[in-house]
Formats: sequence, structure tokens, C-alpha cells
Amino acid sequence: MDALGATGCDSVSGYLYIRESTDITNLDGLANIASVGRSLYIYSNDALTNLDGLANLTSVGGSGGFLYIENNDALTNLDGLANLTSVGSDLSINNNDALTDLDGLANLVSVGDSLRI
Repeated sequence: MDALGATGCDSVSGYLYIRESTDITNLDGLANIASVGRSLYIYSNDALTNLDGLANLTSVGGSGGFLYIENNDALTNLDGLANLTSVGSDLSINNNDALTDLDGLANLVSVGDSLRI
């Protein structure tokens, strides 16, 4: 992830998977990412405590795009998504046992299809 950040990349045109890691504690290497064209999956990252590295993210997916945040046992908040305004299709937030609030979604104005919490 840090290598991606070092390139200055500010968007991902397809899918971005952050999954099944015990080593990822933050997403700071993604600080330049403003949009993900298709879907963003953040799941089964046992040591991930926050999403602050996604502070510049404003949109995920056009039509048919998903944002899944699931099974991240140490994730306590979604504050890193404070600039997120739209998700093309589905937003799913499930089984994040330490998650205490959804305040980071305060600026979300559009979810294309379904919202599952």
C-alpha cells in the first residue's frame, strides 16, 4: 500500500481490495486516492483500527460499484470516510466488532442501491 501512495496515484479505475491481513494497521499509503471506479473491499484485516488514510476518498463506483467494510475486528470508527459523498451501488458495513459509530459517513448523500449495516 505504501508503494502505491509513493507513486502519487489519485484514483483506481477498477477494484481495490484490502483484505485478509494481520499486518495492515492503517491505510495511510492510500492518502492520495480520491475515487475508486468500481468497488472497494476492506475486509478481514484483524489489526486495522481506522480508515484515516482514505480521507480524500469522495466516491466509490459508478453504477454497480460497491463499498464493503466487513470483518475488521479492530476497526473503531469510519472517520476516514468523512469526504465520501457517493457509492454507486451497495454499501455494506458488517461484523466490525469494535466499531462504535458511523459518524464518518455524515457527508454521504448517495447510495445507488442498498445500504446494509
